[in-house]
Amino acid sequence: MKKHHIMLTIRLVGLISLINISCTTKKEAKPDFTFVFMTDIHLSPEKSAPVGFQQAIDTVNRLNPAFVITGGDLIMDALGQSRNRADSLYQLYSGLMKGFRMPVHNTVGNHELFAFYNKQIDTLDPDYGEGMFRRYFGDPWQSFNYKGWHFILLKSIEQTPMRGYYGKINPAQMEWLKQDLAQVNDTVPIVVSVHIPFITAYNQWQEGGQQVNGMGSVITNGKEVMDMLRKKNLKLVLQGHQHYYEDLFMDGVHFITGGAVSAGWWGGALGTLQEGFMLIKVFGNEIRSEYVDYGWKERK
Repeated sequence: MKKHHIMLTIRLVGLISLINISCTTKKEAKPDFTFVFMTDIHLSPEKSAPVGFQQAIDTVNRLNPAFVITGGDLIMDALGQSRNRADSLYQLYSGLMKGFRMPVHNTVGNHELFAFYNKQIDTLDPDYGEGMFRRYFGDPWQSFNYKGWHFILLKSIEQTPMRGYYGKINPAQMEWLKQDLAQVNDTVPIVVSVHIPFITAYNQWQEGGQQVNGMGSVITNGKEVMDMLRKKNLKLVLQGHQHYYEDLFMDGVHFITGGAVSAGWWGGALGTLQEGFMLIKVFGNEIRSEYVDYGWKERK
């Protein structure tokens, strides 16, 4: 199965080697466990997206990982929709999600935030912003442990004064994260999932080396959050939002922007990126990753 992706490596300290399983022919040892990271699903009834997502689910079930982490933008859009439309998309995603044969841990994306753009909905409405996500999936920041690893899911989106969005980890999460990390031994390897990235080379790749990332494409207080996380044994940060596959490796930490299950929003490949998701393989305290093209062909 042909794989299409953007692969970027940053070398900051010493000699760093990047292992890309999809290009390796040598038979590897059996991993301790595997998990899937799938982001930017953008599910809606249109463009045969439910059929495509079901194909992705079937592929994940055949791979049989221990669990799935989603990277946000699970539905096509709740930002500017009516309550009925947004709620119907959450129902559609929730129904299909039951087809996974393993646990699913959902990260919130900007498209899950209800009515930021719909000013007919009051900001005090219980479904407003993250409220609808909470109603379906619970807390938008959470953590869990698995086989000696600690996994953290964060909400990386906040509202602007004009009811837009930008990348930020809010103060409530910062306090929660501080308390969560205090309970984690310094040797325990940590994985973090966010939607809007901490670090990305997307704008530089697309528009040139002088281009800076905007407030909606990176976490604006990312250094503050990263300073907290890097006091522990941070190994991997999983990111979405860009519909690109990047693997940035800095100071022993992988920052993987995980492509998109929907690629070009169910309209076919986005550049060279086909519809797909990340398969993460864990060996001891190390990880190896592979972008899985699950074979979806867009419907005309």
